[in-house]
Amino acid sequence: MKKISLLVINDHPIVREGLTQVLDRFEEMEVVSSGASSYQVKDLVARLQPDILLMDIQSMASIYQMATEAQATKPDLHIVLTSSLPLPEYQRIAERIGAKGLMSAFDDPEQIVAGLRSVSEGGLFFQPNGTIRSLVQKHRDGINGRLEHPLSPREVDVLCCVAQAMTAKEIALDLQISVKTVDRHKANIMNKLNMRSQIELARYAIRNGFVEV
Repeated sequence: MKKISLLVINDHPIVREGLTQVLDRFEEMEVVSSGASSYQVKDLVARLQPDILLMDIQSMASIYQMATEAQATKPDLHIVLTSSLPLPEYQRIAERIGAKGLMSAFDDPEQIVAGLRSVSEGGLFFQPNGTIRSLVQKHRDGINGRLEHPLSPREVDVLCCVAQAMTAKEIALDLQISVKTVDRHKANIMNKLNMRSQIELARYAIRNGFVEV
């Protein structure tokens, strides 16, 4: 059996190492290397010649630039983006840069491997938008049930989006509300949590388990 070689790029050590360990359990998968920064992509692809590049969508560098350089280095390279939450906006980004899939932290190992196998054979690895929204909402509903905080359910929705580095326009589209309403919710969240910037909000959300990294 020919192994599928994988290059894993993710700025979060826990996510990167966990994903590597999961994939290495499957005989058909071979993680040839993993990197902490998207700036390493071009050199690693050139040196290791992986079949599939797994790259976090919230990489430090321009995801489009990294994808373009990687595919120029190895034209038959398949790119699959990874994200803690598979937001519909992220799927559109993945499709724009020519990625073959978007992988979620909610996916179980068997589903991940099946998707990667499909990509290696020329297929795609995307979930239907309805499934994506269901997973995202399930995650947000779970937060309201298990964490103590002063935020309303809608403010939790907005906080999760802010922590995913989404713009006000993207949040409005995802939650089907106006940009003005998004701004009002963000202002209310900052007042309730006594914070002054979106960076502080994102750190709070990650530190307190509102989002998974």
